[in-house]
Amino acid sequence: MRLRILCVVFCLGLLVIAGWLGQASQEKTMSTWNEIAPGVLRSAGPVAGYALIAGDKALLIDAPTDTTDLAKHGVRRIDRVLLTHYHRGVCAGLGTLPNGVKIQAPKKAEEWLSPKAVEKYWRESIPLRGSRTAYQVVPVGFDNIDYALVDGLTIDWEGWTLRVLDTPGHALAHVAIIASKDKGPRIAFCGGAFTSPGKLWAPYTTDWDHWTDAGLKPATNSLHTLIKVGPDLICPSHGPVVSKNAAGALKDTLKAIEEIAFLKSFERFTKERLGNAPRYAFLAKEQAQSNGSKPWTRVSEHIWLTGNTYVLTSKDNTCLMIDPWDKRSADQFAKLQKDEKLGPLEVVLFSHAHFDHYDGVHYLPDRAKFEVWALDSVAGPIAEPFKLRAPFLDARTVKFDKTPKDGDTLPWREYRFRFSHLPGQSEFTMGVETTIDGKCCYFTADNFFHQDMFSGSGGWMGLNRSFPPLYAASAKKVLDAAPDWVLAEHGGPFEFSAEDFRRRVEWGRVSAKAADQLCLSGNHQHDWNPHRVHVEPLVQKANPGDKIEAVLVITNLLQQREKLSVTLEGRGLTKDQAWELDVPPGTLRRVMRVPLGRDIRPGRHVFTLRGISAGQLDGSDAFMVVDVQP
Repeated sequence: MRLRILCVVFCLGLLVIAGWLGQASQEKTMSTWNEIAPGVLRSAGPVAGYALIAGDKALLIDAPTDTTDLAKHGVRRIDRVLLTHYHRGVCAGLGTLPNGVKIQAPKKAEEWLSPKAVEKYWRESIPLRGSRTAYQVVPVGFDNIDYALVDGLTIDWEGWTLRVLDTPGHALAHVAIIASKDKGPRIAFCGGAFTSPGKLWAPYTTDWDHWTDAGLKPATNSLHTLIKVGPDLICPSHGPVVSKNAAGALKDTLKAIEEIAFLKSFERFTKERLGNAPRYAFLAKEQAQSNGSKPWTRVSEHIWLTGNTYVLTSKDNTCLMIDPWDKRSADQFAKLQKDEKLGPLEVVLFSHAHFDHYDGVHYLPDRAKFEVWALDSVAGPIAEPFKLRAPFLDARTVKFDKTPKDGDTLPWREYRFRFSHLPGQSEFTMGVETTIDGKCCYFTADNFFHQDMFSGSGGWMGLNRSFPPLYAASAKKVLDAAPDWVLAEHGGPFEFSAEDFRRRVEWGRVSAKAADQLCLSGNHQHDWNPHRVHVEPLVQKANPGDKIEAVLVITNLLQQREKLSVTLEGRGLTKDQAWELDVPPGTLRRVMRVPLGRDIRPGRHVFTLRGISAGQLDGSDAFMVVDVQP
């Protein structure tokens, strides 16, 4: 009996050991690459790369972080890499590839991948004076990339035929690779041009400038191109493979992007969508869209205008200026003073934090004799231009004398100015209400243009921290105030029309809904925001061996808590750091301490942060910059 029990125990032990060995063997052979079609593998992510397999060789579409597991599929050599675009996620594995691998990229991607061009990009883009920008740019460039991928190029590889299609939109330089072999499926490796039916990953990457559909229009053209191909499989960088009704998935996305592209223009919305657009007059039509070089226009007895710059005079002939732009404003004001025998300048106001509305202050004489005012939220980025990433900032700082808060009122001579936060084109914008020559006036910065000028608005883009609901709320403020005149910028003041501003409120509502529908989270202020995860201050000066302290800021606009893993990629210049964060709705701030190596070279160094949420790459364009002193 005892012998029988021992035999049973021994057999059970063998079964347990065998099961353990089987599990261990299975785990050993498991791979992060999975077959999606005969001879085609997809990496697990968080950004998908793809591999075409021929014997022991592989051709990669994009460069995911881990290629070692390809050996479990019999791959001994990576023969070539074709990059669809230049974003960090699809280039993450370039630095770990074996020597001698041929890497090819879109021809236009050289501007954001070659070492000298990348160094130039980071040097010139912070602070950014223009609106043309790129996103998700690598911190340092790569040598030995062949920028040979142009529209129509055909590559034959081990029985595969690969055709290159130009598909910009998600990036300024972007291609899709259409691959087929024998009678197998036609596969579209589409990078970020498509994510899932009706959705885009990080749609702010289509914001090629701040006020038009400059990136959205190419994105729609690219989808038209992919639809004509008629792929059987769609293989995106972000999102699952689509193997059923690929044409329908592409068409759903095309429809969603076309709608938001149309809505980028208030003029189109009011004239074409609503119809019977109201008529209202320019107050100084000769100044419309001007840059301040034209002679002054006298809008009424006490207010003058050229381009962006208004000059208000008091009954005792002293002056207040709004938005000086460059040296021309100083020169123009000197001429106005002389011609009209005006008194001294006492106050200068900045309507918003774009350099073409304030950098003229550096050229105005007698700086100590006038005060500078701006709403506190406008003054912030102007006083500290390296704290946040924002477009149109001047690197020179400005000292403010008064920074009223939303709703505050300040007097000057016989005038009283009521200040309000008026976000729209930019979060850092103020509105100012006052009465001039018996007219109720509302200075509205670049938010609201006449419907026949600049598409009727200053546009909205994630980089500018501007979104349709902000426009709608600001338009409602103006509508409720019901001024006589809307004193817009760029030479565009116009008569107030209540119907026009009711349409602007509706435009913001409709645009927000369309933008939400395009976003994976269903909330465009979450997905369309490159700053959702960011570092403050953005740029710091340091010496080798210093320990830098900064604040990691995460904004969660969703209704539920979010688990987010954030990694600072040190690139050997500082240690990698990772934070596992449980982010409640609202804003979470976490102090970061970054020790620099003593042998770090002088110059500008960019450290990127990568966020992972629910196994997917977070869409934020997060990084910090350190200027190491010699």
